[in-house]
Amino acid sequence: MARIPLALRVVWPLLPLAAGLALVPPLQAQPPTSVRPTVVGSVPPEPRPNPALEAALREVLFPVRIDDGQGHGPDPGSAEGERVKRNKIKAECERMPAPRYTWSRVDLGGDARPELVAQVLGPMFCGTGGCPLLIFREPSPGRLQLITQMSLFKDPLIVTERRHNRWKDLITRVRVDAGTGYYAELRYDGRTYPTNPSVAPAIPLRRAEPGTAYLEWNDKDPRAHSLPCEGTAEKRGL
Repeated sequence: MARIPLALRVVWPLLPLAAGLALVPPLQAQPPTSVRPTVVGSVPPEPRPNPALEAALREVLFPVRIDDGQGHGPDPGSAEGERVKRNKIKAECERMPAPRYTWSRVDLGGDARPELVAQVLGPMFCGTGGCPLLIFREPSPGRLQLITQMSLFKDPLIVTERRHNRWKDLITRVRVDAGTGYYAELRYDGRTYPTNPSVAPAIPLRRAEPGTAYLEWNDKDPRAHSLPCEGTAEKRGL
């Protein structure tokens, strides 16, 4: 009887397993659906700007470092460090066309402390797939903590009454190509929501879930605020 080469003897037992794995669809291979959420109400964006939110948005949108890349620089959190950071953020912000933002308060965590949801608008931030959506907790007035920074958000944000890990499920649209798209469901995993609605762990919507619409864009009443490149310095816990 012919001897089987050692390399083949090692690989041979793994072939049935590999064949089985090849038949398992990838995690994000769930096909899009034509299911739409049932909008039971709509809350317009807040009509007034929010300076604390603006400061938080600047820190997220224009990340900077205050050292020279080798650990030399002012201490983070010190007065000098905060001043250097503000100046660098201001310089980065001024390099591009001024973005705008819309925002709303909504209690996602069910603790009677509403979160802040904000959509950033502008040619340097938005594309055909959508614009950034940021969700902040507000542990105390004026102190914001980033929960989720989502890409490719297309308004409105549908907030449902279904919950995962005690936080409400969200629904948003996903663009596939011109004139084609679907709705995706975003579940809280105990720490954050999915950061991209077009891939797992976001999932295509499977039933007409009822929910309330937030941040819906209206050309007749846009309620968009300019994001200034500087403002009052505050501790925000980002």
